[in-house]
Amino acid sequence: MRRSSVVLSGLLLGACAIPNTIESLDDRTPPPEFGRPVWVRTCAGVGAWIGGIGGGIASVVLLPVTWPISKVAGDSLGEQASSEFVLFPAIAGASFGHAFFGLPADVLDYGFRRVWVEPSPPLTGYDFVPMVPMVLPEAAPGAGGEGAGAGAGNGAK
Repeated sequence: MRRSSVVLSGLLLGACAIPNTIESLDDRTPPPEFGRPVWVRTCAGVGAWIGGIGGGIASVVLLPVTWPISKVAGDSLGEQASSEFVLFPAIAGASFGHAFFGLPADVLDYGFRRVWVEPSPPLTGYDFVPMVPMVLPEAAPGAGGEGAGAGAGNGAK
């Protein structure tokens, strides 16, 4: 019982990096407005979870190597980079799984659907409306225009 609880708690170390990585991958994946349907995004998400779980297990296995290296590097890695270094197998596994499962689905969708349909623009149309020209204030009467005071007070005759 004790050994299994140690293994399970070790596996939980990588679990916190996996959902955050997959969420950031989903944020950077093109949304449906750019032509990617839900099934392509779902394939990529499933691949990210599969790769992330495998990478999380690898993170725990490599922890005796990566954790001391991150401690030796100290502050030169920075606060976030230190945890990213320790959990890099989980992050890399999620990224690889996202590409490995999402790319074939995207190629199939592109080759059999998106090539043949007219793309819709991802942004709404914008009609150009010119600005009203700038109106300059009128000069005061008797000011004499530009350079009215030039030469005054410098001794010119």
